[in-house]
Order: sequence, then structure tokens, then C-alpha cells
Amino acid sequence: MSLKRIGAAGVILLVFMIIASFVLSTLTDPEPDSEKFTKNYVQQAIDRYNSDGREATVDYFNSPDSVSGQWFVFIIDENEMMIAHPTRKDRIGTTREDRVDVNGYYYGDEFASATEAGKWVSYSFTNPTTGQNGMKRTWIVKHDGLLFGSGWHQN
Repeated sequence: MSLKRIGAAGVILLVFMIIASFVLSTLTDPEPDSEKFTKNYVQQAIDRYNSDGREATVDYFNSPDSVSGQWFVFIIDENEMMIAHPTRKDRIGTTREDRVDVNGYYYGDEFASATEAGKWVSYSFTNPTTGQNGMKRTWIVKHDGLLFGSGWHQN
């Protein structure tokens, strides 16, 4: 085999590896800037609420159509009760006291203290894509008495 053939094969292999690496990274994290994506996702939910009203927004965010990979929006009402959660219907109806992760960390007060400016909260939660527990980073914003949240898994 000539040196030119080995060089060309090496270049082709390198290009293939770069493309494969890019494809794999987009499968595990569809948005390179997860914080920006998450904040945008929550703002889109608030915009939907402002334009479509509460009932239509809650209905939408309780449907699987609202899920984007591992991202979904949950909504908590004025009484601190979960009213929308598209991936875990068993979470609907839960309250602040129920917000304890698998490690025993109580994050209910963290959610409840979110303001209109928004707040980041980290806790362990089941990834709906993998079914595995891991750290979740959640952006939560208070709007019109409701809490809108979304996040991503850091595992």
C-alpha cells in the first residue's frame, strides 16, 4: 500500500470520526447551551399561557406532544400543587411536601421560592429518556401565580 493511500484513508477516517462525534453529542444533548435552551423552553410555555389561557396550556403540557427529548414543562398552581407533568402522571396532584428526591433532598421550598426572575434548582430525578436517576438542573419561573419549570439531566 502506498503512502498516499494510507494518508487518504487516514483523512477519511478522521472525517468519519468527527462526524460520528458530532452526531453522538447531539443525541445526548440536543442543545449545546442547555441553560439557554431551558430558559427559552420555559418562556415559550409562559407565552403559550399568555396567548391560549390556563386550561389549554395545562392540557398541552400534560400531553406527550409537549415533550422534546428529555425536556418537558411542568406547571405548579397557586396552591403549590403540580397540575401539569407530561412524563410522570403520578406527579400530578403532588404538593411542596412531596418534592423530595431519591437521595432524600427536599427541594419543595426551592421550587416555591422561585420568582418572576427565575431560579435554578438541582436535585436527583428520573430521566424519562433513560429511566435512570441522575442530577437534574431545573429552571423555574413564577408567572401569574403559577410556577413553570423545565430542565435537563446532567448524567
